[in-house]
Amino acid sequence: MKIPVILSALFLILSGTMMAQDYSTPYVYSASSAPAATTYFNFDITNSIFVDPTAIHEVIYRDAPANTWSSGSISLFYQACSSYTYSGSISYQPPSDLLEWYFRSENDTVVVSQSPKNSSDQFPVPAYLMADLGADPADDTEGGGGSNLDITHFYASYSDSKLYFRLDNNGGGFPTSGGLLTYYMYSVGLINPNLTDSTAYLLIYASNPLFSTGLFAMNLSDSSFSNIGSVSANISGNSLSLSCNISDLVAQPGWPEWPPAAGFVGAAPVTVTAVIANLTYNDFGKAAILIPSSNLLDYAAVNNAPTLTNPIVIYDDTGLVTAEIIYTDIDNHLAVIRSFYFDNVPYEMFACEKDYEGGAAFGTDLTVTETRWYIYYFEFSDGDQTVSTSLDSIYIDLTTFICGDANDDSTVNIFDITYIINYLYRDGPSPDPIEAADVNNDGAVNIFDITYLISYLYLEGPEPDCP
Repeated sequence: MKIPVILSALFLILSGTMMAQDYSTPYVYSASSAPAATTYFNFDITNSIFVDPTAIHEVIYRDAPANTWSSGSISLFYQACSSYTYSGSISYQPPSDLLEWYFRSENDTVVVSQSPKNSSDQFPVPAYLMADLGADPADDTEGGGGSNLDITHFYASYSDSKLYFRLDNNGGGFPTSGGLLTYYMYSVGLINPNLTDSTAYLLIYASNPLFSTGLFAMNLSDSSFSNIGSVSANISGNSLSLSCNISDLVAQPGWPEWPPAAGFVGAAPVTVTAVIANLTYNDFGKAAILIPSSNLLDYAAVNNAPTLTNPIVIYDDTGLVTAEIIYTDIDNHLAVIRSFYFDNVPYEMFACEKDYEGGAAFGTDLTVTETRWYIYYFEFSDGDQTVSTSLDSIYIDLTTFICGDANDDSTVNIFDITYIINYLYRDGPSPDPIEAADVNNDGAVNIFDITYLISYLYLEGPEPDCP
């Protein structure tokens, strides 16, 4: 049997941007600082499809035993290499000392969200254990669909063994029949972004000659479909809850692991009307990127101080100073303070990759214009404990010269030979700098440098080689 073309077309809203590609998790390197009066949260985005200046980013948090959540805003902090680092903070200590938190982002077309875990497999899932995957405008159905086919909101959750979704509609419950030979279908489509074939998956709630409630695999290239598992369904007022077994998904060819390598699945709700064998879609919700994970932060746990290793400070002849250091925190807490103090001035340091537990390389650049000694040290904090390196110093020499140009006239010629002779034997002025006259690079200015220059200028000898 062939799946109707209309359903295949609908799932192109997901597959067109996610199929057969390698994606990193949208919130790669998500971490918090050590818990404190003010706790900081960072996530990195490395793929440009997830970077949108119009998007709203949030950290959503709760006292872990409670069933209500709060949120704090997250905004772009800095860009280093190909990573975009977003940051935000909250001032809250949970009464139980255990904070559960996750990230959520939304723009006009897509929601990206981590999710609370429905650890005890409650079904239908309590509202506080579901991630908000986006609202859909009311009264936007097509093809004459009624309010029952008008999607208004989409939610999701997960456990170790199941995926959970909830569709809210605009009223009228979720009837599967609209009269003689007219049937209604309510579904959630899934895409594994790491699949190399053109397969999508559907959780369908329906009862008609073509479809019954179940989990379906669909080949979008030839419109074929097959039932691969069961789906649990529950209706409560204007909410339809659907659940499928993760094992039915990973049993499919090309889906060997859960979660997918990218760390997320694409999902979207769709409603359809079937009149005999003719299907037309009525509404589809906002596309969603569901990341099945949340995070716990224990305010009562012992916090280990971070460590700083491998400090490097180098400079070039333009006065560009580059500083690098490795910040390691075995608790995987982000660096709230990450400063390089140079000549008593703090410079913020940045990291491209933030594996704090394994060690993250931070770096920064600055420019100096004077030849002299400079003092420096590094200072970092995980939000609770501050560590720093010992005070150190570096001599920066910005003196520039042309090797062999002893008289500093920007040319190497016979006058430089006579200048060195005058300096060595007639109490003439010293070359400035003296290194410009050490053309054979032996650490001294003497008769051998004179013969070296003569050989270079008149006997095709080697070029001057100064220290």
